[in-house]
Amino acid sequence: MRWFRFGTLTVVTAMIVALAGVMPAEASKKTDDFIASLVKAAQKNEKKTGIPASVAIGMAALETGWGGSKMAGEYTVTTVDDEGNETKKVYQVNTLFNIKCTAKESPYQTGCVPVRTAEYRKDGSKYYIVDEFRTYASWGDSLLDYGRLLTSLSRYASAFDYTDYPDQFVIQVHRGGYATDPSYATTVIGIMKKYDLYRYNVSGAGPGTPDDAPPPLAPAPKPTPTPTPTPKPTPEPTPKPPAKPKPPAKKPAAKYPTLKKGSRGASVVTLQALLNSRNKAGLARDGIFGAKTEKAVKAFQKKSKLSASGKLNDATWGKLLPLLKPGQKGASVRAAQVELRAAGGKVSLTSKMDAKTVKAVKAYQKKNKIPTTGNVGPLTWASLLKK
Repeated sequence: MRWFRFGTLTVVTAMIVALAGVMPAEASKKTDDFIASLVKAAQKNEKKTGIPASVAIGMAALETGWGGSKMAGEYTVTTVDDEGNETKKVYQVNTLFNIKCTAKESPYQTGCVPVRTAEYRKDGSKYYIVDEFRTYASWGDSLLDYGRLLTSLSRYASAFDYTDYPDQFVIQVHRGGYATDPSYATTVIGIMKKYDLYRYNVSGAGPGTPDDAPPPLAPAPKPTPTPTPTPKPTPEPTPKPPAKPKPPAKKPAAKYPTLKKGSRGASVVTLQALLNSRNKAGLARDGIFGAKTEKAVKAFQKKSKLSASGKLNDATWGKLLPLLKPGQKGASVRAAQVELRAAGGKVSLTSKMDAKTVKAVKAYQKKNKIPTTGNVGPLTWASLLKK
């Protein structure tokens, strides 16, 4: 049997002591340098996944103590066998988000490192376990894996209805089970506000949450953001027990209908309208998935750097369907209005997200247990297309 010797170093202490003894001016420079080092990658990730850059930087700042955590660089683990012999192994961890290892490996990870870390029970009490976390060749790979994690797991799907509300995006990610720390979301939001990380959002999204959006998991304690965040709990990217409250939506995964050559129906009409709008395909909106529609799908997939199969899968729908917000106009809005009418909604085909259309969207979302935002996002599109 081997024993792991960690001393007092854990993920949380790594964050707490990351800047211990550093003068305020030095701490400020370290904070600024950390933010600057991630802006380009976070904005690239936002363009690729929709995750606001402010969210990625804020979460990375919290989980690494502004890059000062040993988990963000080199980490040494000492093992002791039954005869008392010690063996030290140095890991190049390079993680920004402390994502736990799973049975299925990520294409971005280089391996796993065992770390003593804190977990939290439902009553808020803390206990420690030794768990394995993913290691990376660089911070860039860690950021790519973070984007892959949030976009590939259905429990985080509801967050992507709030890409224009970074604060609510963090809340939805937390509600989806990211971190057992009950104050995780409010702490990240505090960091985003303290350092105005919203200025880096490609979308221009700022602070605040929708009036009717789900609240944080716990009453929001007043954050105490400093150049070295020192949250008491340790955030965990892929928590195990205890059980967490489920997101409010009964359909958290944006699962779209699979369409291919030979498919027919209203969803094909919507597909053809969207291809005409996005790619100037010039298709007849006849509801028949024929050779011309298949060719247009392949062209769009190739343009979007997807596998040009000619079949409509979740990845292709995700690239094709726009996020519709109040005031927007165009063929995509008309396509959504057609789907709403088919679902029994009282809406005119104005090709504009006017007040009546937004009202119909909210009524549909409420009826189908979808977050009532008034925006037509992934969950709303997926539900409409299945009707």
